[in-house]
Amino acid sequence: MYRSTDSGGTWQPLGLGLEYGASFLVADSANHVYTGSNTQGLYESTDEGSSWTKANLTGGVYSAAVLSGNRICVGGLQTVSISSDGGKSWSVSQLTTDHVGVSSVAEDHSGNIYAGLQAVQPHGAPAYGGGIYVSSDSGKTWGSYGMSLTSISSIAVNEDGKVYILEPPANVDQPGTIWSAAAKSSAWAEDVAGIPYWVKSIQALQSDNLGEAVAVTDMGIYIYRDFVATWKSIMPAVSLASITSAFYNPNGPSYAGTASDGVFFWGVSSSAWIQCGIDPASVTSIEFDSSNSLFAGTASGIFELRPGDGAWLRVSDGLTRSTVYQLDFSASSKRLYASTADGLFFLPAGQNYWTPLIKQKTYDFVESPDGNHYAGTNVGIFRDAGGKDIWNIMQTVGIPYTNIYCIALDSSRDLLAGTSSNGAFISMDGGSFWTQTGVSSPLIFYSVKAMGIDNQEGIFAGTDTSGAYSSNDLGDNWNSIPSISGKSVTCFLVNNPALYYAGTSDSGAFISTDCGWSWHPANNGLMESGIMSINVDQRGLVYAGTNKGLFRSNGITSHVDEKSRFPSSFSLSQNFPNPFNPATVINYQLPANTFVTLKVYDVLGRLVETLLEERQTAGTHSATFKASGLSSGVYLYRLVAGRNVATKKMILIK
Repeated sequence: MYRSTDSGGTWQPLGLGLEYGASFLVADSANHVYTGSNTQGLYESTDEGSSWTKANLTGGVYSAAVLSGNRICVGGLQTVSISSDGGKSWSVSQLTTDHVGVSSVAEDHSGNIYAGLQAVQPHGAPAYGGGIYVSSDSGKTWGSYGMSLTSISSIAVNEDGKVYILEPPANVDQPGTIWSAAAKSSAWAEDVAGIPYWVKSIQALQSDNLGEAVAVTDMGIYIYRDFVATWKSIMPAVSLASITSAFYNPNGPSYAGTASDGVFFWGVSSSAWIQCGIDPASVTSIEFDSSNSLFAGTASGIFELRPGDGAWLRVSDGLTRSTVYQLDFSASSKRLYASTADGLFFLPAGQNYWTPLIKQKTYDFVESPDGNHYAGTNVGIFRDAGGKDIWNIMQTVGIPYTNIYCIALDSSRDLLAGTSSNGAFISMDGGSFWTQTGVSSPLIFYSVKAMGIDNQEGIFAGTDTSGAYSSNDLGDNWNSIPSISGKSVTCFLVNNPALYYAGTSDSGAFISTDCGWSWHPANNGLMESGIMSINVDQRGLVYAGTNKGLFRSNGITSHVDEKSRFPSSFSLSQNFPNPFNPATVINYQLPANTFVTLKVYDVLGRLVETLLEERQTAGTHSATFKASGLSSGVYLYRLVAGRNVATKKMILIK
């Protein structure tokens, strides 16, 4: 069982583990929550699900509903039990002598209570059970309301007293049947007009707070319109998903649970379902666009989290449900590129449909400053000269015909490629001629799945079985990183000189505060050791995509499990991101305790903002510059720490 306190944006596991699952989940107006099953009985929580106690009710339970007066009504084996004091005491009445469960309970606007029973068809013996019963005296006495020998899995009553019941299907190829009877009548008639033929399963019936009957199906939600005597769709099917349960609110948010894609949200003014969180998904790639919208690639599509939304929107139109290996945003073209198992795609700015570019399996994409695009695929390297969307496979010399798992570009426009079982290769002429790097290193025998290049031209390569390697001489020599040795390395984040990150498939995340010389585990708060992707947003918050969802750091620095050394020298790093909009992070290192000032100027030397003016301790520090009220252009930031002075440029683009 899970709970969300932010409209489904995030979910936390609760402390109840039912061995055989739960038959229902209901909450009364006092926020008491009830759940249970026919094998484990009834459980109650009075603290919104944080803790649970076994209710004072014997036997298994099959169904439950909250009645008027905040009473809880529970269907058990042959019985209906009602409590008006929060489950402390129960009034129990027996409906039948048949050994069957009460699978559904409901109440109409006049206070009548309805109970639906299971029907049993023993092999070679007469059927028994089933039917619907009604009580007009708060469950003290019951009378048959017809439909004998028919299983009733769900009941709804509209404001006019018309009763709707759901008969579950006899086999999986049928959707089930809805029956209805007018108020105070037991003349039942099949009533499925308006439910389209492509609906494979009618999941449940409900009564909404406007007094209308609602049918939840695997392909959408329907309301019964008496004036046309038909069911009418009010919400479309959840894209690419099958609805298994739903909470419908005509005046507020509605939610739908699905078979394999989690929970979806529908607001009052929504035009599409929004997926609430992607916690169960394996997040294989993370990227941000210029507006700081977060995109997550998974094994079944791409999702977007816009700033302030709190819920995930599936943005996979035009894509198949193949694995997304990498996401890359191009600031120049405002495009988002997706490298997937079915090829390379791009999403134009302001649009919601992906356009294909390459049909071969694509692992990685990189854009050079001169506008050339490169893609690593299962058949080699493709290039799009000048960004014209004309892709051709390169006739490369020196690199074997193999999978190109990753591509990186240094500041001199040298290309590096990670290959399958042949290590890393480098090209200094735009990709025509390649040389294998580290010919005296064991790296040449491994598959290089991830690469990163920092601002000092340090190169990092992650292998599938032999850990990580680093090079400071364009790959002529590679040094194994001892603390990550023997692990499967999936990703690097080395853009920020103060904090480098490496993700592994089975040992979590590692962090370096000394430009990659030493690495330490950084897994506090991570509940999953399989790290698939790492990225950072414009505020400096770090995101980790794991096998079981997405995690975010609590601040712009992450906890290091081992104590780091103090910096040996003063340094001011290039702000990140750069260019930026509207905020950027400035990192710097102090070798000793000193008084620090950090100020921002325009190109004419006029002071724009004083970010810092205080005494600070030795170590790595950072400051955030927010430029939401400034115009686009070049700005200077100047750090003074004792006798040390440094100035760098940064670019604001809006």
